Amino acid sequence: MSSSFSQIAARPQLVILSMMIFVQGCAYGATLPYLGVTAIGALGMSDEAYSALTVVASVMTVAISVSLGILSDGMGDRRRMIALLALAGTIGYGAIFLLPSIPVFILATALIIPFGQAVHSLLFASARIETSALSPRDAAAVNTIVRSFMSASWVVMPAVLGLLLAQSANMIGAWGAAAGCTLLVAIASLLLLAPAKQKGLSAGTSGTVFLEALRELVRAEMLVRMVAMAAVTGTTRLAMMIWPLILTLELGGSTRDVGFIAALIALIEIPFMLLAATLLKRFSLVALIIVSALLYGLHMVGFAFATAPWHFYALAVPGAATAAGLLSLPITYFQDLFPSRPGLGTAFMPINSFLGNAVSAGTFAIGSHYFGYSGTAWLGLALALSGVAGLLLVEGATHQKRA
Repeated sequence: MSSSFSQIAARPQLVILSMMIFVQGCAYGATLPYLGVTAIGALGMSDEAYSALTVVASVMTVAISVSLGILSDGMGDRRRMIALLALAGTIGYGAIFLLPSIPVFILATALIIPFGQAVHSLLFASARIETSALSPRDAAAVNTIVRSFMSASWVVMPAVLGLLLAQSANMIGAWGAAAGCTLLVAIASLLLLAPAKQKGLSAGTSGTVFLEALRELVRAEMLVRMVAMAAVTGTTRLAMMIWPLILTLELGGSTRDVGFIAALIALIEIPFMLLAATLLKRFSLVALIIVSALLYGLHMVGFAFATAPWHFYALAVPGAATAAGLLSLPITYFQDLFPSRPGLGTAFMPINSFLGNAVSAGTFAIGSHYFGYSGTAWLGLALALSGVAGLLLVEGATHQKRA
């Protein structure tokens, strides 16, 4: 692990990118936990309108992130694009902070902020370029550590805002904090980032290359990978839907317990992400993802047997330990598929996030209706097993072709 940190420290640009990822993550951590509370509770949006807004915003984020990620491979120098997109985030978050109303919230969340969220993919693509000279295992380990900066922001920012805005009537101030974070990212991109050493692909912004990249996304092999990885990572989202409901509605726990356990999980994930970076130097990336998925699915079965609130405090440890791999490793998995096109490889992450949300939401809807919340926990294990089976299938086919 120390060698991975030294490899990061030896690359000033990678250090800057890691800090930018942390600050960008703070913008997410400031607003996403309070999105529904602000839209419905503070601004008075209906449940139906809020649901429709989240779907539109998710689709926009995926479309923008994927398109710009592909186009960025033809640019080489991503600094201006990152700055412009971060400024879009500043405008969107700032508009909600300064002019809090339903029309402004809808316009900013659906049409402006998704451009700011595309910065996430471009920062990780830039970080990937900085590790291109390392061996595949060292690069994977370094990228896993860089990913932990995003998790760290989710530990820090919600706690800070919770203290600062505890006496406020609403959480609108969180959008002001997010605007400040994205503005810092834009300034850092223009003043601190150096021009990329790697040149863009020839004719990278042409329609032909763009369409070729889109065809890569819809190849049968890639579709299986995306669906399998969505099933694997969807287990973490499904768990976040289930355990607070079991804790509060069935076991008599409080929302305070939910907050403490969520913070505990995020805190424990960070050292285990660092451990995953070390393990990558000894074990294959796919093996670690598969083991993490299986163990996480088994940990979800524990939800069905919980009979007291403290059981969920205990389950937070194995849950965070195994979730660390599912949160930090998939981005490297997809980037490794396209080593010369980091923008395309990183573009799979917003797609994975979107599909993972869809899979987990569908599983929750079916499971909660027919089996209850505790019964749905067993479907988490089934989801993990199906994702692992898909990965084994596509990886096995790939190895046979190479042989």
